[in-house]
Amino acid sequence: MAWFKKNRQKAVINFIDLDNDLMSIATSAELTGKSGEIVDYDPSQEIKDLQGKGYVLVRNQFNGNGQVPKYTDDTEVYLISFKHGERKVNPDHPLTKIDSEEYVHPIHFTVKFEGTPTKVRDHVQTINRFRTLTADRITNKQIPNGQFDTDWQLEADKFDDFELPVLPGAHTNKKVIPGPAVGDKDITITAQYEPNGHLIPVDENGDEIMNVGPYQFASDKDDPTKVAENQIVPDIDGYTHDQEVISPKDPGKDMPVIYKKVVEPEPEVNEPDTSADLNTVKLGQFQDVNSPSMPDTKQAAQTMGMDEYVDEKGIERRSDEQMAIINFIDLDNNGKQITSSGPLYGLPGEVINNLYSTKVPMKAIERAGFEVVFNNFDGEGQEQKFNNNHLLTQIFTVGLRHKNSKYNQDVSDTQLDAAELAHRQALVRDKINNFDPNSATNENETAAIITVANATMQLLSMFIDKNQQEAQAKATNVADETTNTDQEENN
Repeated sequence: MAWFKKNRQKAVINFIDLDNDLMSIATSAELTGKSGEIVDYDPSQEIKDLQGKGYVLVRNQFNGNGQVPKYTDDTEVYLISFKHGERKVNPDHPLTKIDSEEYVHPIHFTVKFEGTPTKVRDHVQTINRFRTLTADRITNKQIPNGQFDTDWQLEADKFDDFELPVLPGAHTNKKVIPGPAVGDKDITITAQYEPNGHLIPVDENGDEIMNVGPYQFASDKDDPTKVAENQIVPDIDGYTHDQEVISPKDPGKDMPVIYKKVVEPEPEVNEPDTSADLNTVKLGQFQDVNSPSMPDTKQAAQTMGMDEYVDEKGIERRSDEQMAIINFIDLDNNGKQITSSGPLYGLPGEVINNLYSTKVPMKAIERAGFEVVFNNFDGEGQEQKFNNNHLLTQIFTVGLRHKNSKYNQDVSDTQLDAAELAHRQALVRDKINNFDPNSATNENETAAIITVANATMQLLSMFIDKNQQEAQAKATNVADETTNTDQEENN
């Protein structure tokens, strides 16, 4: 019996591109086997790779329907065909090989600023006019009339309204520019600003005071069409003014404010007082009969180490006095000064708070619409003393900002109360008790100085008692004629 050997047969699997003239895009290795044997090959991985590149499977002749191919006596060729996939192209899905102008057209709304004190950047809004195109995933070329194509459309029908900004030193005639409807072309609008008006200081004859001002009005912090209300009228050296604050209605108009020139009083001529001899007044009348004669003012000053001199304004000063100033500044207006305490003088170690308090000016400043941000002079009960640096003026600052509360019309109480005077009295008494004259001063001179100081303290005590009586009579509106008569007789 003769045995016949089966010949080995071949099978080929081709992957073709239907959209590119049936070009082969992949192929299997040469497969061989005996006729009737199953073709041992799985095309699934190759199909997956081609789909990842953008191809779409059309037909799988090898095992697409679940068939199991076998070798035959002839070479078998199996085709697995693909077509090109498609994709969207629009602003959310751009494609570098297609110019963006083909599917998106930005339309701009621009607000430009004119007349501003400093350059202001243009305000720009953008709304896109766009459409969607279709592109070949393999070639990245546009497919005319593709499956994803749409007509042109807008992201929005109109632009947003634009609120004009508040600018320092300038105002405009409108608060908001309405957003225009979107068309086919860009839109540009100009916001025109004008400089704020000024406070013009004039004298009582209406003539402008030279070499001062003018003071430009501050812009309202919330409304670009207005200037701020209740702006504090600035002080000018040598002048006074009755108007504390000003609220301009026309933001671009200058407003005159009348200042009155301060008339310096005639120097007083001190007539000799012959009503009483202070050297022989009894203790109850401020002087002990056994005390030495009272020294004159110059002698007392020299005894306590306070040599005097006359400054450039003709005011007598002590040679070792220090100077301090308390400034009130507007933090909303680049730290511009609102007012100040003016120069305060005292010896090193003396308490500055005894000469000045921020309470009185703060009542007027708060009525003008300000609130305190910081106070490094007497905020939170701080106590400041004159230092020993003769070269530098001590400067303290009260920082203020505008507040929204309505201007308070209450009248402030500027009278010094009895408690404050009593506090000062205690400080003076403490200085007297701790006074230590130098060794060159004899006992009689020391006793005279202490006697003068004690007499001053008793006078201050009488003033406090009188001030308390007047305040009580004003508050209760009760006039006790009998009591007043007794007091006058006792006095």
